[in-house]
Amino acid sequence: MNPMVGLIFDVVILAALGATIMYARRLSEQFNKMQADKQAFEQLIAALNLASSRAEGAIKALKDAVLSGGDQLQDKVNKARALSDELEIMIQAGDNLAERLSGAAENSRKKPQNSAPALTARADMVEDDDTPQPRTRAEKELLEALKAKQQS
Repeated sequence: MNPMVGLIFDVVILAALGATIMYARRLSEQFNKMQADKQAFEQLIAALNLASSRAEGAIKALKDAVLSGGDQLQDKVNKARALSDELEIMIQAGDNLAERLSGAAENSRKKPQNSAPALTARADMVEDDDTPQPRTRAEKELLEALKAKQQS
């Protein structure tokens, strides 16, 4: 073999080795970057795990708060319904009383004047200090109506 051919092979091999070294160096740098990215990725995963566990705790606390708030709200709704039922009964009783008073007023208008002393006696009983004072506005209005009827 010709010494020139050997020299060319040596140069080609030397160039190939140089390219291989450069490629290996690039791969080593990329591997080091990948290791650093892997550590950052692991830290990110740890932070995400921590955040998700906090979120789960917050969701559980919120769920408990909603359930207890719902129970309290249901209790208030039940109490409001009971009060509404009581008020409905009171309104019906007031309506019945107003109808009876209206009927009694109509009857007293139709009757002759001899029923007037009975009205006067009732009004006198209302004015006595022995009778209890009216407790509600409706009782007050009824007493005032009786007094007005007596005066007319």
